[in-house]
Amino acid sequence: MRFIQVSCLGSSLSSQSRFLRAKAAGEEAVLKELPEATVMKPAVMIGTEDRIMNRWAHFAKKYSFLPLIGGGSTKIQPVYVVDVASAIVAALKDDGSSMGNVYELGGPEIYTVHELAELMYETIREWPRYVNVPLPIAKLIIRWFQAIAMPREVLLKKVPFPLPNPDIFNLDQINAFATDTVVSENALTFMDLGIVPHKLKGYPVEYLIQYRKGGPQFGSTVSEKVNPDSYP
Repeated sequence: MRFIQVSCLGSSLSSQSRFLRAKAAGEEAVLKELPEATVMKPAVMIGTEDRIMNRWAHFAKKYSFLPLIGGGSTKIQPVYVVDVASAIVAALKDDGSSMGNVYELGGPEIYTVHELAELMYETIREWPRYVNVPLPIAKLIIRWFQAIAMPREVLLKKVPFPLPNPDIFNLDQINAFATDTVVSENALTFMDLGIVPHKLKGYPVEYLIQYRKGGPQFGSTVSEKVNPDSYP
Protein backbone atom coordinates (compact mmCIF):
# COMPACT_ATOMS: atom_id res chain seq x y z
CA MET A 1 0.00 0.00 0.00
CA ARG A 2 1.18 3.52 -0.81
CA PHE A 3 0.17 6.50 1.33
CA ILE A 4 0.99 10.10 0.40
CA GLN A 5 0.62 12.77 3.09
CA VAL A 6 0.46 16.30 1.66
CA SER A 7 1.73 18.70 4.29
CA CYS A 8 3.39 22.06 3.64
CA LEU A 9 6.79 23.66 3.76
CA GLY A 10 7.48 25.34 7.09
CA SER A 11 5.27 23.04 9.14
CA SER A 12 6.42 22.95 12.75
CA LEU A 13 4.93 22.05 16.11
CA SER A 14 6.49 25.23 17.52
CA SER A 15 5.15 27.59 14.84
CA GLN A 16 3.01 30.58 15.83
CA SER A 17 0.66 29.59 13.00
CA ARG A 18 -2.11 27.14 13.91
CA PHE A 19 -2.16 25.97 10.29
CA LEU A 20 1.56 25.07 10.33
CA ARG A 21 1.26 23.40 13.73
CA ALA A 22 -1.68 21.33 12.47
CA LYS A 23 0.28 20.26 9.39
CA ALA A 24 3.23 19.19 11.56
CA ALA A 25 0.91 17.23 13.87
CA GLY A 26 -0.58 15.52 10.83
CA GLU A 27 2.84 14.46 9.58
CA GLU A 28 3.76 13.10 13.01
CA ALA A 29 0.52 11.13 13.36
CA VAL A 30 0.77 9.61 9.88
CA LEU A 31 4.42 8.58 10.22
CA LYS A 32 3.72 7.06 13.63
CA GLU A 33 1.04 4.77 12.19
CA LEU A 34 2.53 4.36 8.69
CA PRO A 35 6.33 4.74 8.76
CA GLU A 36 6.41 3.82 5.06
CA ALA A 37 4.23 6.82 4.12
CA THR A 38 5.65 9.48 1.79
CA VAL A 39 5.32 13.07 2.98
CA MET A 40 5.15 15.92 0.46
CA LYS A 41 5.80 19.40 1.82
CA PRO A 42 5.01 21.91 -0.95
CA ALA A 43 5.75 25.60 -0.55
CA VAL A 44 3.06 28.20 -1.29
CA MET A 45 1.28 26.78 -4.34
CA ILE A 46 0.53 28.97 -7.36
CA GLY A 47 -2.19 28.12 -9.87
CA THR A 48 -5.58 28.99 -11.29
CA GLU A 49 -7.45 28.91 -7.98
CA ASP A 50 -4.59 29.71 -5.60
CA ARG A 51 -5.20 31.57 -2.36
CA ILE A 52 -2.40 34.08 -2.63
CA MET A 53 -1.89 35.80 -5.99
CA ASN A 54 -5.60 35.59 -6.86
CA ARG A 55 -6.49 37.31 -3.61
CA TRP A 56 -3.76 39.90 -4.06
CA ALA A 57 -4.91 40.74 -7.59
CA HIS A 58 -8.55 40.97 -6.53
CA PHE A 59 -7.67 43.23 -3.60
CA ALA A 60 -5.37 45.43 -5.70
CA LYS A 61 -8.04 45.90 -8.37
CA LYS A 62 -10.73 46.68 -5.81
CA TYR A 63 -8.78 49.05 -3.55
CA SER A 64 -5.93 50.22 -5.83
CA PHE A 65 -3.21 49.19 -3.38
CA LEU A 66 -1.77 46.11 -1.71
CA PRO A 67 -0.70 45.95 1.95
CA LEU A 68 2.79 44.57 2.50
CA ILE A 69 3.21 43.03 5.92
CA GLY A 70 6.64 43.84 7.34
CA GLY A 71 7.64 45.48 4.08
CA GLY A 72 7.25 42.20 2.18
CA SER A 73 10.80 41.12 3.05
CA THR A 74 9.93 37.53 4.03
CA LYS A 75 11.46 34.96 1.67
CA ILE A 76 9.27 32.26 0.16
CA GLN A 77 9.77 29.65 -2.56
CA PRO A 78 6.42 29.44 -4.41
CA VAL A 79 5.76 26.37 -6.52
CA TYR A 80 3.51 25.68 -9.51
CA VAL A 81 0.66 23.42 -8.37
CA VAL A 82 1.00 21.19 -11.46
CA ASP A 83 4.57 20.36 -10.43
CA VAL A 84 3.34 19.28 -6.98
CA ALA A 85 0.75 17.01 -8.62
CA SER A 86 3.50 15.56 -10.83
CA ALA A 87 5.63 14.84 -7.77
CA ILE A 88 2.79 12.93 -6.13
CA VAL A 89 2.21 10.86 -9.28
CA ALA A 90 5.94 10.17 -9.61
CA ALA A 91 6.09 8.89 -6.03
CA LEU A 92 3.10 6.62 -6.59
CA LYS A 93 4.64 5.15 -9.75
CA ASP A 94 8.19 4.59 -8.52
CA ASP A 95 9.69 1.31 -7.32
CA GLY A 96 9.06 2.15 -3.68
CA SER A 97 12.21 4.23 -3.27
CA SER A 98 10.16 7.21 -2.07
CA MET A 99 8.47 5.27 0.73
CA GLY A 100 9.27 6.63 4.18
CA ASN A 101 10.79 9.81 2.74
CA VAL A 102 9.92 13.46 3.24
CA TYR A 103 10.17 15.75 0.20
CA GLU A 104 10.34 19.55 0.36
CA LEU A 105 8.83 20.90 -2.84
CA GLY A 106 9.80 24.47 -3.63
CA GLY A 107 9.99 26.25 -6.96
CA PRO A 108 13.32 26.96 -8.69
CA GLU A 109 13.35 30.60 -7.52
CA ILE A 110 13.21 32.26 -4.13
CA TYR A 111 11.14 35.44 -3.92
CA THR A 112 10.48 37.95 -1.23
CA VAL A 113 6.77 38.61 -0.76
CA HIS A 114 7.39 42.04 -2.32
CA GLU A 115 9.01 40.49 -5.40
CA LEU A 116 6.11 38.07 -5.83
CA ALA A 117 3.69 40.99 -5.58
CA GLU A 118 5.68 42.78 -8.28
CA LEU A 119 5.23 39.73 -10.54
CA MET A 120 1.49 39.89 -9.88
CA TYR A 121 1.32 43.59 -10.77
CA GLU A 122 3.41 43.05 -13.90
CA THR A 123 1.07 40.27 -15.06
CA ILE A 124 -2.14 42.22 -14.47
CA ARG A 125 -0.50 45.34 -16.02
CA GLU A 126 -1.19 47.73 -13.19
CA TRP A 127 1.04 50.31 -11.57
CA PRO A 128 2.21 48.91 -8.20
CA ARG A 129 0.90 50.69 -5.12
CA TYR A 130 1.81 49.39 -1.68
CA VAL A 131 1.06 50.25 1.92
CA ASN A 132 3.80 49.01 4.24
CA VAL A 133 2.28 47.59 7.44
CA PRO A 134 4.70 46.67 10.26
CA LEU A 135 4.06 43.18 11.60
CA PRO A 136 2.89 44.26 15.11
CA ILE A 137 0.50 46.80 13.58
CA ALA A 138 -0.86 44.18 11.15
CA LYS A 139 -1.64 41.85 14.06
CA LEU A 140 -3.45 44.64 15.91
CA ILE A 141 -5.51 45.49 12.81
CA ILE A 142 -6.54 41.87 12.28
CA ARG A 143 -7.52 41.48 15.94
CA TRP A 144 -9.59 44.68 15.64
CA PHE A 145 -11.36 43.33 12.55
CA GLN A 146 -12.10 40.09 14.41
CA ALA A 147 -13.49 42.02 17.37
CA ILE A 148 -15.93 44.00 15.20
CA ALA A 149 -16.84 41.11 12.90
CA MET A 150 -20.56 41.10 13.74
CA PRO A 151 -21.08 44.91 13.84
CA ARG A 152 -19.19 45.11 10.54
CA GLU A 153 -21.69 42.77 8.86
CA VAL A 154 -24.46 45.17 9.86
CA LEU A 155 -22.40 48.18 8.76
CA LEU A 156 -21.78 46.63 5.31
CA LYS A 157 -25.49 46.94 4.57
CA LYS A 158 -25.63 50.60 5.59
CA VAL A 159 -22.67 52.30 3.92
CA PRO A 160 -22.72 53.12 0.16
CA PHE A 161 -19.07 52.20 -0.43
CA PRO A 162 -16.98 48.98 -0.06
CA LEU A 163 -15.14 48.34 3.18
CA PRO A 164 -11.76 46.54 3.23
CA ASN A 165 -12.11 42.80 3.67
CA PRO A 166 -9.63 41.25 6.16
CA ASP A 167 -9.86 37.84 4.45
CA ILE A 168 -6.83 38.71 2.30
CA PHE A 169 -4.66 38.54 5.42
CA ASN A 170 -5.83 36.67 8.48
CA LEU A 171 -3.82 36.46 11.69
CA ASP A 172 -2.76 32.88 11.06
CA GLN A 173 -1.46 33.73 7.58
CA ILE A 174 0.45 36.70 8.98
CA ASN A 175 2.09 34.42 11.56
CA ALA A 176 2.94 31.91 8.79
CA PHE A 177 4.55 34.65 6.68
CA ALA A 178 6.50 36.10 9.62
CA THR A 179 9.50 33.84 8.93
CA ASP A 180 11.29 32.75 5.75
CA THR A 181 9.97 29.52 4.24
CA VAL A 182 12.43 27.95 1.81
CA VAL A 183 13.63 24.43 1.05
CA SER A 184 16.22 23.09 3.49
CA GLU A 185 19.76 22.64 2.20
CA ASN A 186 19.91 18.84 2.50
CA ALA A 187 16.24 18.05 1.88
CA LEU A 188 14.91 15.65 -0.74
CA THR A 189 13.36 17.71 -3.52
CA PHE A 190 11.77 17.58 -6.98
CA MET A 191 15.11 16.53 -8.43
CA ASP A 192 15.06 13.32 -6.37
CA LEU A 193 11.74 12.48 -8.04
CA GLY A 194 13.08 13.24 -11.53
CA ILE A 195 11.09 16.46 -11.92
CA VAL A 196 12.30 19.91 -12.98
CA PRO A 197 9.89 22.50 -11.54
CA HIS A 198 8.65 25.40 -13.68
CA LYS A 199 9.65 29.00 -13.14
CA LEU A 200 6.63 31.08 -12.19
CA LYS A 201 6.97 33.87 -14.72
CA GLY A 202 5.03 32.92 -17.82
CA TYR A 203 2.41 30.21 -18.11
CA PRO A 204 2.05 29.35 -14.37
CA VAL A 205 0.75 32.88 -13.61
CA GLU A 206 -1.04 33.47 -16.91
CA TYR A 207 -4.40 33.04 -15.19
CA LEU A 208 -3.90 36.51 -13.69
CA ILE A 209 -4.56 38.16 -17.07
CA GLN A 210 -8.25 37.96 -16.17
CA TYR A 211 -7.61 40.94 -13.88
CA ARG A 212 -6.29 43.22 -16.66
CA LYS A 213 -8.29 46.35 -17.26
CA GLY A 214 -10.32 45.89 -20.44
CA GLY A 215 -9.57 42.18 -20.77
CA PRO A 216 -6.63 39.80 -21.31
CA GLN A 217 -5.19 41.71 -24.31
CA PHE A 218 -5.38 45.12 -22.67
CA GLY A 219 -3.85 47.07 -19.81
CA SER A 220 -0.57 48.96 -19.93
CA THR A 221 2.53 47.14 -21.16
CA VAL A 222 5.89 47.47 -19.47
CA SER A 223 6.98 50.13 -22.00
CA GLU A 224 3.69 52.03 -21.67
CA LYS A 225 3.53 51.93 -17.89
CA VAL A 226 3.37 55.46 -16.56
CA ASN A 227 3.31 56.61 -12.97
CA PRO A 228 -0.32 57.65 -12.36
CA ASP A 229 0.96 60.63 -10.33
CA SER A 230 2.20 62.13 -13.62
CA TYR A 231 -1.24 62.09 -15.24
CA PRO A 232 -2.59 65.59 -16.06
